[in-house]
Amino acid sequence: MDEVLVYFAVKYKGNFQKILTALQNKERVSNEERKKVIESINCNFTTIISDDYPNFLKEISCPPFVLFYKGDLETLNSYNTINIVGTENNDINGEEMTKKVVNHLIKNDKTVIVGNNEGIEKIAIDTTLEGKGNLVVILNKGINDYLIDSNNQNVLIISEYLNRKESTKETYLFSKRIAVGLSEKIVVIEIEEMDKAIVSVKHALDYSKNILVNPMDLDSNYKGNNKLIKEGADVLVSINDLVDN
Repeated sequence: MDEVLVYFAVKYKGNFQKILTALQNKERVSNEERKKVIESINCNFTTIISDDYPNFLKEISCPPFVLFYKGDLETLNSYNTINIVGTENNDINGEEMTKKVVNHLIKNDKTVIVGNNEGIEKIAIDTTLEGKGNLVVILNKGINDYLIDSNNQNVLIISEYLNRKESTKETYLFSKRIAVGLSEKIVVIEIEEMDKAIVSVKHALDYSKNILVNPMDLDSNYKGNNKLIKEGADVLVSINDLVDN
């Protein structure tokens, strides 16, 4: 059954609804078709019925049927996981805060999870790599096109898409559920009021995750932070809040 799930994940390019429909309709798969697809895959994979599938993901809505990955899945089990969230249009203060947060997480043996490769989350990636910390990157396009060195034992790259060439608004929004689902808490560095990254916060609320928000000055362009705090998110008062239970 694992290989059938992988076959559908490849055939339908990771589209959750199409895979679900194929399963519900009991779409037939020949042994030859299945074998051809499995042999074409040049990365690791796990399925929702596999023993090594991350338990956290079984608790979210629409858990991926298949995860393609490069790296060691044990990274998710060995360390506490923190999702860094932020705008793609950060300023210098956001950059400095991201570096401060990430370096503190590395110092305390936490795993940094990001779901984007722009702005705040790109800074989080670079800082984690420089500090040789544990990093998990959730892609919203095909895993085969990602350029980070997947042979780095501290890096885990995950995608529900194998060969998708381009990310879309839909894959961006949908992939965020994985990054949040795999995390014990999320940290919002900088976010604009109508920023698309707000979807991570919505997922965190749905999954009852702890949300820590960096407070902003009243005249800041990143009014989304203080709005989240007003709506009930926890304030990141001290750097130690990141690692306290």
